[in-house]
Amino acid sequence: MKNLPFTLSVLLLAAAFRLILLPDIPPGLAQDEVLDADIVTFIRQGQHAFFFREGYGHEPLYHYWSVPFQVLFGDNVLSIRLPALYLGMLLVALTMRWAQREFGRVTAVTVGLGLAVSWWPIIFSRIGLRPILEPLLLVAAAWFWQRPWLAGLFLGLSLYSYTGARVVFIWPVLWGIVQVIAAPDTLAKGKQLRTAVIIVAVSLVLYIPLYWTLRSDPSLQQRVDQLAGPLNALRQGDFGPIWQTTLATLGVFSFTGDPRWTYSLPGRPFFDPLTAVLFYAGFLIALFRWRQSRYTLLLAWLAVTLLPSALTPQAPSTVRLVGAMPVVYLLPGLAVAHVIHRLPIRNNRRGEKRISVPQGWFIIFLLIGILFINGTRTVQDGFLRWPQARMTRLEHYQSVLLDMSRYYKAEPTSNLVIANGFYEPIDKDSFRRNLGYDPAARWIQTGAQVAGAIVLPQQEAGENARLYIPEFAPINPALLAVAGISSKPLYRSEQWPSFAVHELPPFPNVTSSQLIEPVSFAGLITFEGYEMSLLPGQTLQLVTLWRVEKPLPADLTIFTHVLGLTGNIAAQHDGFDAAPAELQPGDWVIQLHLVIVPETSDPLAVHVGLYTAHDQQRLHHDGTPSDVVVLTQNLFIDGK
Repeated sequence: MKNLPFTLSVLLLAAAFRLILLPDIPPGLAQDEVLDADIVTFIRQGQHAFFFREGYGHEPLYHYWSVPFQVLFGDNVLSIRLPALYLGMLLVALTMRWAQREFGRVTAVTVGLGLAVSWWPIIFSRIGLRPILEPLLLVAAAWFWQRPWLAGLFLGLSLYSYTGARVVFIWPVLWGIVQVIAAPDTLAKGKQLRTAVIIVAVSLVLYIPLYWTLRSDPSLQQRVDQLAGPLNALRQGDFGPIWQTTLATLGVFSFTGDPRWTYSLPGRPFFDPLTAVLFYAGFLIALFRWRQSRYTLLLAWLAVTLLPSALTPQAPSTVRLVGAMPVVYLLPGLAVAHVIHRLPIRNNRRGEKRISVPQGWFIIFLLIGILFINGTRTVQDGFLRWPQARMTRLEHYQSVLLDMSRYYKAEPTSNLVIANGFYEPIDKDSFRRNLGYDPAARWIQTGAQVAGAIVLPQQEAGENARLYIPEFAPINPALLAVAGISSKPLYRSEQWPSFAVHELPPFPNVTSSQLIEPVSFAGLITFEGYEMSLLPGQTLQLVTLWRVEKPLPADLTIFTHVLGLTGNIAAQHDGFDAAPAELQPGDWVIQLHLVIVPETSDPLAVHVGLYTAHDQQRLHHDGTPSDVVVLTQNLFIDGK
C-alpha cells in the first residue's frame, strides 16, 4: 500500500499522455490501422485464422482482442485506437509491478515514469496496431519465469502477437546457457536448465498451429520476404548489410533513430543525453551482476529483442524493437536505484533505516527531472512537431480525410463526392471510420497521375451535392468546364494538405456532343455524349458522358482506341476514374481521356467501349453484338 499513491500517479500520467487528442495524434488513420479494423470486421463475420493474409500477413491475437471494442463502440476511430491504448496502460502497470518485485520501488517508479511519458511507448499505445501486445506478453512471461509452464504459455502467446516476436525462443535458451555457467553446483545447474527447457518446450507446442499454417502456405509471409535482404546477403557471405543494421540498432538509444516518419521524427533516438547515460549505466550494472538470474533475464531479453531490427533493412526500426520496450526503460531505473542506494542511511529513534530529508528531496528532484526532460521532449517532438510535419500528414496518415470528415459533420450535404489522387477502397473505409458512419459518398480519381473524372450525383428536390478536392489532386479545368463547376470553391481548409469544397450542379454542361442517340451497355450504364478536341503535342482530349443505370462491377473500365487504316490500335487510353462500385443509379459520370496520337497523314478512327478488368470481357450494346461506339472515322493529326 505504500506505493499506491506513486503507482496511481504514474498511471494517471500515462493515461493523460495516451488519451489527450487521441483522434488527432496520429493525425488521421494510417492505412495499417484501417486494415487492422477490417480484419476485426472479418472475424465478426465468421472468418477465423491462426494467421491473416491481409496487410502482408498478420498474427491474430490483437485482432481478437479488438473485437469487443468494435462491438461496443462501433466501427470508428475510437474502437480502432482504444485496444492499443488499454494494452499500453496494462504494460505500464504490469511492468511497474514486476519491476518492484524484482528490483525494488525506485526502479519500479522510474520504469513507470519512462513508459508513461516517453514517446516510443506512447505512440504504440495511441495507434491501432498489434505490436504493443508483444511487450505486454513478454512482461507476463518474465513475471512467471520461475513457474516455467506459465512463462512458456505467455512466451508462446507472444508469437501470435507480432512478427518480430518470432525470435523469442532464443530468450530462455540464452538465459539458460548463462545460468548453467553461473550456477554454483550441479543441482542449481539442473534446476536452471529444467526451467529453460520447459519454457522453450511449452512455447514451441503453442507455436505448432501457427507454424503449420505458415508452412502450408508460404505466400502468407510476404512481409518477412520483403525484409530478408540483410539475411540473404549474409548467406552469400556479405556481412556489410548486417553490420550496418546492427550498428544502427545499437545506436538507437542515443545516437540514431528510425529513418522513417511513420512513428516519430526521423533520426530521433529513444533517450535524451541524461536518460541515455542512465540507460548505459543500468546496462553496465546488469552486466556486472550477470550471474544473478534476474539480471541475466534482462540482458538476454534485450539482446534477443534487438534482433528483429538488427537483421532487417531500414534499421533501427521502432516497431520491430517493440519487444524490448519494458527492459529498455527498466535499465535507467537500475541506475537511479543504484545512485539512491549509495546514499548513506541512518537509523531513526525507533532503530529503523531512514534516509535524511535532504536525501529524500534529492530523490524526488531526480525523478522529477527525468520526468520533466522526457515529458517535455515528448510534447515537443511527438505532440507538436511530428503530427504537423508534411511527411507525416501526407505520406503516412490520411490527414486530409480526417479534416474532410470533420467539415462534413459540421456542414452535411445530401450527396458527397470525394476526389483523391488514386482511389482504393481503404480510402472509403478510412473516411467512414473517421466520420463514424457511411455517407454513401462517390469517389473519383484526379491529379497528375490520372486523366480524371467527375461524378454528378442524382439530386432529388431539395437536395444538394458537394465535391471535396484535396490540393494534391487538382481537377483538370476541362472537366470543371464540362461539368459546369465554378473554379472558385465554396470553402478551402487551412490545414495542410488543404481541401476545397465545390458545389455540384444536377446536370452536366455538355454542349457539343456529336452522339446521335444514347447507347446502353448491358443495361448497366449508358453512353450519353462526348466532346473531342486536339491539343498541342498531338494529344487527343476526349470527354465522355455516362449515365449509371444499375450497380456497376468494381473493375469496370472505359477504353478509348485510336485506330489506323488497317484497324490496328495506334494509341489508346484505358481508365474509369470514378470508383464504379460506389456509383448509384442516376449518377452522371464525366470521364476525361488524354491520348497522345502518332503523326500520320491517314485518317484515324476513334472507338469507345467498356470492359471488366478481371476477365477482360467487353460489355455489349443492349440487344446487339456490338461492343464499341465509333466516334469518328476521320480524325486527322498532321494538321492538314
